[in-house]
Amino acid sequence: MLRRWRRWLQAPSTIQSRLERTSLIAVLLGYGLLLAVDLQLFNEQRHQRQLQTMGRAELLLAESAQAMARSSGGSRQGRFDSSGLQRTLSDFSSYRLALWMHPQGIPASLVAPKRSSNALISTMPGLRERAETLAHRNTLPQLFEDQDRHYVISSRVVEFGGASWDLYLLEDVSEEVRFQRLLNGLLLLAAALASLVTILINRRGIERSLQPLRYFNRRIAAVSSSSLEKQPFRPEQEPEELQPLAQGFNDLLARLAEAFTRQRQFASTVSHELRNPITLISGYSGRLLRRSENLTPQQIEQLGIIEEEGRRLSRLISDLLAITRADNDRLAVEPVPVRVCDAAEQALRLAQGSRSHHLRLVPPDLADPHTLQALADRDRLVQCLVNLLENACKFSPPHTTVELSCSCSDERVLLRVQDQGPGVPEADRERIFERFKRGRHAAGVPGSGIGLSVVQTLVQQMEGSIHVEAAEGGGAAFVLGLRRWLGPQRESPQPNDSRGGL
Repeated sequence: MLRRWRRWLQAPSTIQSRLERTSLIAVLLGYGLLLAVDLQLFNEQRHQRQLQTMGRAELLLAESAQAMARSSGGSRQGRFDSSGLQRTLSDFSSYRLALWMHPQGIPASLVAPKRSSNALISTMPGLRERAETLAHRNTLPQLFEDQDRHYVISSRVVEFGGASWDLYLLEDVSEEVRFQRLLNGLLLLAAALASLVTILINRRGIERSLQPLRYFNRRIAAVSSSSLEKQPFRPEQEPEELQPLAQGFNDLLARLAEAFTRQRQFASTVSHELRNPITLISGYSGRLLRRSENLTPQQIEQLGIIEEEGRRLSRLISDLLAITRADNDRLAVEPVPVRVCDAAEQALRLAQGSRSHHLRLVPPDLADPHTLQALADRDRLVQCLVNLLENACKFSPPHTTVELSCSCSDERVLLRVQDQGPGVPEADRERIFERFKRGRHAAGVPGSGIGLSVVQTLVQQMEGSIHVEAAEGGGAAFVLGLRRWLGPQRESPQPNDSRGGL
């Protein structure tokens, strides 16, 4: 039970639930302590009254002993008057109070009140023996129950008539115990209601106290790279406990804004400084290849490698710039109607640098495939298709075919790039779209790990989708989905082939 209670206390939760739980425990402990103190006060009050009554009985017996000594001529060794002692005990006793005594070690020499004056002794013979047994175990007053009645017994050793006597005081406290239980029940009910009210008030107070934190969290969540230069907090308007945090967060935003500014400047500088020489390298190598009559086969091959690597570097720079601009919310992508087949043909021409693969376009089964249009940014769409085609060529065996097919439904246009490589395991199908992450089959295959991440970023900017699935006959198929554009007040042409439709 203690282990479960400890687990409940240590369970991870929100700050509000922890405060509410602590408040609940504090309230329950407080009222529980109050009930325990109340119960102890009742017991202590009863014990003190019993001791005071015993003190009065001892005083009465002392006066009775003096009266007996005077009647016997002042001798302490005078004849013991049992009838006088019984009369004294009877005068002190009442219906709910009994006082009796007997010499120590001689229980048979009992001196008790007259039966006519006390019903406790006369009607319950076994009550006296049980009370005496309890009194011998403890010198303090003892509470016990007998036949649905509650009693308190206490005892003393007194000197009377030159001998030691055991004096017993028994009191019926049944009505008092009944009242105490009733009062405890009422107090328990009142404590439960007060706890409920306290918890509700504390819950509301805790919720209101945590509102600045929630507002703080919403303001932090709303921060983006485009709003870093704006100071979202005014520390002087925040609660005193949050002012250092607000000031620290503003300082952090200022440092991030400065870092992003430098990053944008660096990306812009790199793009301008690298694009020109790479363009010149690619242009001159292409021109040399077109005039390669006087070149040896080895020189032609080397020029082809230079041209291919130049194009690859150019596309890598474009990918890095796209990621940088997307991170800074400065990637301008405006979806407009684009002829999908024209963009696919352009992507195939740009990706033809790989001489060891055959790239093939499978147009949609429409009367005029070039009328199929989708909402996209043409340059970004071509960039995505080139990245997918190059990725497919990397993982396909040499001299195999990489297929780019188009299909459509009433609302979607699907571009499917299928290779004949080892495929993508299901566990890696989400991972490969993460930045600088590659699948388990990428060992030994050159690449930076950003091509598919760029594709996903650009497709999302065009409100499209991208996923990978297993292709028929092996390999992987990357499926790029875009919104279809039908034109103003035009009916959708019915495709003859529904392959790939959603």
